[in-house]
Amino acid sequence: MAIYHLSMQIISRSKGQSAVAAAAYRSGEKLHDERTNEQKFYARHVQPETMILTPNNAPKWMKDRNRLWNEVEKVEKRKDSQLARELNIALPIELNHDQQKKLILSFAQNEFVQKGMVADIAIHRDDANNPHAHIMLTMRNLDENGFGKKNRDWNADFANAKENNRGYVKNSEGCLSIREQWASYANKALEQAKINERITHLSHEKRGLETLPMVHLGHVAHDMEKKGKQSDRGQVNRERQEYNQVVIDLQAYRRQKEAHVQKMKEKKKQFSFSTDVEKTYIQKAASLLDQKVISLDDISRRQKELRKMADRHDPIERHFHVQQQQFLNVNNYYDRVRALEREIKQNEEKLDELKGSLNPFKLKENNMMKRRYLDKISDLDSNKANYESSIEEYKESLRFSNEEEFYQRYQEFSQQKENRMHQIKYEKQQIRVETKTLSQAEEAIKTAKIREVSSHYPDLKTAGNYLSYENALKLEKHIDMAKKTPVTLEVIEKAIKNQKDDLYKLRKDLKIFQIEKDHLDKMKSQVTNLEKSKNELDKLNNNPGEAAKRLVSKKTRQHYEELQHEVNHYRENLKEKGYKGLDDLNKRQSEIRGLEQNVIPTIEKQIKTKENIIGTVSGIFNAIQQATRSEEQAQQRQHLRRFRSSSINRNKNQGPDLSR
Repeated sequence: MAIYHLSMQIISRSKGQSAVAAAAYRSGEKLHDERTNEQKFYARHVQPETMILTPNNAPKWMKDRNRLWNEVEKVEKRKDSQLARELNIALPIELNHDQQKKLILSFAQNEFVQKGMVADIAIHRDDANNPHAHIMLTMRNLDENGFGKKNRDWNADFANAKENNRGYVKNSEGCLSIREQWASYANKALEQAKINERITHLSHEKRGLETLPMVHLGHVAHDMEKKGKQSDRGQVNRERQEYNQVVIDLQAYRRQKEAHVQKMKEKKKQFSFSTDVEKTYIQKAASLLDQKVISLDDISRRQKELRKMADRHDPIERHFHVQQQQFLNVNNYYDRVRALEREIKQNEEKLDELKGSLNPFKLKENNMMKRRYLDKISDLDSNKANYESSIEEYKESLRFSNEEEFYQRYQEFSQQKENRMHQIKYEKQQIRVETKTLSQAEEAIKTAKIREVSSHYPDLKTAGNYLSYENALKLEKHIDMAKKTPVTLEVIEKAIKNQKDDLYKLRKDLKIFQIEKDHLDKMKSQVTNLEKSKNELDKLNNNPGEAAKRLVSKKTRQHYEELQHEVNHYRENLKEKGYKGLDDLNKRQSEIRGLEQNVIPTIEKQIKTKENIIGTVSGIFNAIQQATRSEEQAQQRQHLRRFRSSSINRNKNQGPDLSR
């Protein structure tokens, strides 16, 4: 089971700690502490998996663990200096080693290294049930030469924290942020690995759990417990486990009791709109499924199981039929072989009789008879060999080696087939009975639901019997509305009309806006064309040489006249469209843009809302109307049957006319 553990501490000289010693202990490497001129080494049974992540601007030597933490010690001058931050994180045991490594690297790189910190990571797997990672983080800005000033901005992630005497960070908003981030990273990794387990950073109290959380043992207590020595922390966990088991049992009892009460409420509600016969059907089906209350989902699930059971019978029956036919074939072949053997024997006896009564005067006739018998025997032997060959083909599949074994296997198969067919027949009968019971209960539940829904709609007081179950489910969604206001066809029709009127007005406003927008776009286009033609015309008028060209060149003069015509045409069109000048046009376009950004989205949203309301209300209207129409049609058919019946009775009573 995936567990959540993340603790943070500051490695500080004020607590007698050394960054080099801490790195040596966590990495399992032998490091030299230049400040104290000591070798730091802590032997481990399982060598940790280590790596150092650095920002892009970090010098290459920071990948060297020994130099990295000695440089940290050098740059910190105070006797109470804070040297590094450290995180201790439990890794999800459900992930394999590669997945665990990828997870911790991703977390450290994105949350710390990208912000400018160096991360020294060591993954400990001494205990297979407690894989965890240590992340030591630097506290100063980096440049090409090494460490600069301490970065106070990073304190937002770690500071605002109160440290207890063990140095673990508590009650920090920054701490909560990192704890949340780790839970998010770990859960994504579990999801990608298609593992259902999830972890959470929230406390038992905030999650609404009555059980007490286990305390983290730490390596000292963990080693003691592993050797069979009881630690204080281990004893706390044992006491909490006993307490939690009692709480879990009480919670399970409470859930069972609440579930029972809820089922009783559902049963009462389910039966409140059912007839006595329908109640019997539902109770019978519930008893069949060994439940106090059943739903349509329960029935559907069981019906699906019954169909699967029924589907399994067909292949079994086909298998027995095929094997039965094979046994019959072999039995027929053995019968044919025995018949051929008898016939061969008869012909051999006749041949022997012929040899014993040789008549020298009938030698030719005797030879012909002998040849006929020999040919007959040969043909019979050939047919016998064919049947024996056919028998050989079945020996492996029917598992027999001779005729005696065959009849023994045939007898066993016949008994097995009879027993299995009898069982299948019984199962089919049970399936038919159960299917019928479930179908009756299903129909009873649906009918009760239709009555329940119909009771909230005045028009369905009598027409509810003609309401389909699908329409009843649609109407059920709006029962709360029906409880507040009587929902009749007249009210619904009026509501639809009002909504359609509002929708028409909104669409009209949208269309007017679009027309105005298109109108201004056309005016803008014409103003642009006018300015273009006018500028070209002014250019020609201001050029003396162009005037001379027009006197001698028909083409130049024609082009000049076309420009004049275009300018006059655009001016007249703009005047007709109410053009008052470029400033007025720009102002109106600015107003249109404002409407397009602020007002039109609101109108479009209102249109969509109105369309949804109309669709919903129309669905209610159609469902009720369909039921009422079905009721009317049924009444008309009943009236017609009565009319025909009364007409037939009148004709019978009148009798034949004898006056003629």
